Amino acid sequence: MKNIKLKYGLIVIALIQISLMKCASTKIVSQVNPEFIGHSFTTVLVYANFNLLNHRKLAEKELCAELTKKIGCKCFKSLDVFFPGQTFSSKQISERLIKLKIEGIVIIQPLKSGVSSIHVPGSTYTTTTADIFGNTITGSSSTYTTPGYKINKPWSNYEAMLWSVKDSKVAWYATESSKGNGFANWDDLIKSATHKTVKNLSSSSIFR
Repeated sequence: MKNIKLKYGLIVIALIQISLMKCASTKIVSQVNPEFIGHSFTTVLVYANFNLLNHRKLAEKELCAELTKKIGCKCFKSLDVFFPGQTFSSKQISERLIKLKIEGIVIIQPLKSGVSSIHVPGSTYTTTTADIFGNTITGSSSTYTTPGYKINKPWSNYEAMLWSVKDSKVAWYATESSKGNGFANWDDLIKSATHKTVKNLSSSSIFR
């Protein structure tokens, strides 16, 4: 019996932990430029156009890691090529892209973001006790009400594209919508969006 209770307790704890896990998902709609169907990009630069540097670093790190793992192309982060606190001329940018043999630039940037709030009402519990003295039964009950609370769920829309350096054209374009649960944060949304971006690219007619 003790073993059964122990196993049941562990299952309950595991379910609670799962319910408290951060979770974010992304929906994407994309389209490939017909001119680039079957085209192969072997070396790319990733550029995450975010205002906050920590978000940009995270997005570019995730993009490069996923591109290398799922597609196998050589990847450079724009932060490693162009210092963010410096302005570069068109000539300087072009020279660096040529030097690194960059063929395509994967770009992702936020369009709009916000937080949706859900109010969870409180719950009422009643406990009852009874005492028996001979033929007499006495009892009492107590009612407790827990306060309600608010759940904030972040969301963000993104725009992503693959730019062909040689042709100066967009080879692939997508819009994305990311949503998180009450335990997710902006980093979780960025990870979800960047992973979905690469997954969609890898399954498209580009990079084949």
